[in-house]
Amino acid sequence: MNLRQTLLAVLLVPVAAISSPNTSVQLNTSAMASRASLDAEHSWLKQQEDFAQRLRETPHPELERWLKKQVQDNPLDADNRHYLESLVQQQQRTGENTAAGALYFVSFSIPETGLKRMLQEAGRYAIPVTLRGLVNNDMKQTVTAVTQLVQDGATQGVQIDPTLYQRYHITSVPALVVHCEQGFDVIRGNLRLDFALQKVVEQGTCAGEAQQILQQGAQHG
Repeated sequence: MNLRQTLLAVLLVPVAAISSPNTSVQLNTSAMASRASLDAEHSWLKQQEDFAQRLRETPHPELERWLKKQVQDNPLDADNRHYLESLVQQQQRTGENTAAGALYFVSFSIPETGLKRMLQEAGRYAIPVTLRGLVNNDMKQTVTAVTQLVQDGATQGVQIDPTLYQRYHITSVPALVVHCEQGFDVIRGNLRLDFALQKVVEQGTCAGEAQQILQQGAQHG
């Protein structure tokens, strides 16, 4: 599987990883299919595609540096190297993305039972789950942890993007961010997502976006 197929799975880590000095793990879609239903796999791939598109449209200096380091440090073939370099160039050329939506910031330091509940709630509302970095700074441990959650049905995947923590000033987890053209709202603490979204509806800058997410979640409830 090349990098184009995994769509930057080192940043969105459900079941695939770029090889690195820290790991020899290389999971592929056939292994994924043996652990999850076809519908779940299709949804997971769509999530990766959407996140990869957001990366291509949003410039993040720290992310650009990270991508450059991957090019330098990882033993990629020429095709993968060219693709990763093109992502860096696209990051440098494009402007800010102002699309509305939500993000749910969590950590593997959260107890497993609570983390699974949070991930399931996020899936119901189609809110991307975001980690700051790798588990113990180790790709193999991260892939193993996320794969276990996928296998248990708790999530279809998570994304790793430290730049989002900086953008929304997230210093503790769990935290819900609802963002829109007018700005963003942050709800911190271990709250049910429907309750957190309702707080944004009642008091937030992005009340309309939060209401839409609640309505979409109700349709899947």
